[in-house]
This record gives sequence, C-alpha cells and structure tokens, in this order.
Amino acid sequence: MASTTPSDADAPLRPAIEYDSGKSLMARGPLALHEHVASRMEAALGKTLPQMEVRFKDVSISADIVVKDVTEIKTELPTLPNELMKGIRGIRASKHVVKKQILRNVSGVFKPGTITLVLGQPGSGKSSLMKLLSGRFPIEKNITVEGDVTYNGAPSSESSKR
Repeated sequence: MASTTPSDADAPLRPAIEYDSGKSLMARGPLALHEHVASRMEAALGKTLPQMEVRFKDVSISADIVVKDVTEIKTELPTLPNELMKGIRGIRASKHVVKKQILRNVSGVFKPGTITLVLGQPGSGKSSLMKLLSGRFPIEKNITVEGDVTYNGAPSSESSKR
C-alpha cells in the first residue's frame, strides 16, 4: 500500500516540528516555528504571505483640550444646596484651551518578519502611535497630526482611500 507521508529523504529538506510539547515546538527557535507556520499558511492559501514595511518620520500628535480653572471651587459637605452651588460655580469657571502634546517628532521603521516592542511610561503615547499606524486613530477637529507614515513606500493617504 502506498504511503502518503513524506519519505525519509525529504526530512533534511523540511524539518518536522513536533507538536507534543511547547519545549519541542520551540526547540529549533522562533524563526523555525515562524517558517513552519508560514509555509503551512502559504500552502493553504496557494500564494505567498504579504510582507509589510511601515515607516514613520517626524510624527507629532497634539490635541486642543478645554481646561477649567478650578482654584475657585471649594470642597464642602455634599449637601444638595452645596452640590447645586458647586455646579453653578463650575459652569461659570473660566475656561481656556491648552495644547496637549501626545507625540513629538517620533520616527521609526517596522520591518517585515520582525517583532517590535514599544515601551514607555503610562500616558507616553504608545497606544496613540499604534492606532495611528494601524489607521484607527480618531481624527477630530481638535486633534492635529503631523509627519509622514508610509506602508511599503506608499503614503498613508493612499491606503486610507480604500
């Protein structure tokens, strides 16, 4: 009877990856695992997997935020008349617009086949950067985005038309 499994002659060409444990799965390293998964996906799709290079240069994001002057508001017992007065004082409080800089002149490259770790303190703009690069950043009238983002050399404005 004919066997449908690859012969032993094919073994050096295509190393088999064992699935019985995580240790054996990663024995040849993450690159071998990636190549194994990619080859299986390419065979299933019938075409090569797309490669994407993302470049961003001098990206700055800022937002105009309305801020109230709360120095006049006093803390008092939370009674109904005091809460009403606090609300009225809050409405009458002077308001001014402050420009909040979220990202300032950030540049970088995400190359295909690599994993990039983005580290930073809370509130440093990591999520804003990732949302901007993925095309999911909410562009509103009080938000200013400057800089260039390209995907495989094409400007981000071309991909947003789709």
